Amino acid sequence: GQVIYFGGDHPDTILVGRDPESRAVKDSTKFALSEDDSASTVHAKFVINSKRNVHSVRVSDMSSSNGTFVNGSSLPKGKGRQAFVGDKIKVGESLLQIRKA
Repeated sequence: GQVIYFGGDHPDTILVGRDPESRAVKDSTKFALSEDDSASTVHAKFVINSKRNVHSVRVSDMSSSNGTFVNGSSLPKGKGRQAFVGDKIKVGESLLQIRKA
């Protein structure tokens, strides 16, 4: 899978999807899964809770077509939950893991 880093010089908000550049969100960075046809254009959003002490991030499904999963549990469309360092996030067919920078 791919790794998303938070903390340090990394951004507070990351949009993930097949073409996340299509959505403007202030102070965010984009993480493109351009090879994943199962990922929605803007599939999920990751927001860091504390820049000083990164232990968790809020993962939100952006009303994706195929859902967002945290450690195998589906997020309700348009809803979010906390995910912790080491958790695995499935976006489309892509598996991402949260790591502390």
